[in-house]
Amino acid sequence: MGKVLSKYWFRFIIIAIFLSQVPLAGAQEMPPQAAPVYSEEQLDQMLAPIALYPDPLVAQILMAATYPLEVVEAERWLQDTQNAGLRGDQLAAALEQQPWDPSVKSLVPFPQIIRMMDQNLQWTEQLGDAFLAEQPQIMDSIQKLREQALAAGTLQSTPQQIVSTQDQTILIEPANPANGVCSLL
Repeated sequence: MGKVLSKYWFRFIIIAIFLSQVPLAGAQEMPPQAAPVYSEEQLDQMLAPIALYPDPLVAQILMAATYPLEVVEAERWLQDTQNAGLRGDQLAAALEQQPWDPSVKSLVPFPQIIRMMDQNLQWTEQLGDAFLAEQPQIMDSIQKLREQALAAGTLQSTPQQIVSTQDQTILIEPANPANGVCSLL
């Protein structure tokens, strides 16, 4: 089980590094400017709403936050009654028609997440900026928040998720990866 967990965490880190190196489609060359730098407290506050979600879901949220307009489009798409009721293969087929980033598509089965990101667009944009500019600090903040929750007794394994520690890293994984965002990765 530990190797499976570390595989997902490793995949998240590789995707994060890759995304930070890929120029955005349609982006014009601009003079270099300083990336936003968030304080430790600002990152903690920014990440608190998602830090205790399972790792694969956190990874998708962070990546999707770099596409805030697509998150808005996904929320509007979900508000259409024809789309809101789609599940399984029908949902997958409908999402294939959308030009959105795979991270945004992977969150559509979690409408409450899409809604939260859409309703807090400034937070979503800041989260995306921080993710692109300060990945190590993002990971440190998530771990710090998880350590605090673990120490307070509010973070523990449940029938839905498994909390474990590997090499001083707190991992949170769905108890059944086939039923969670893992199947969408």
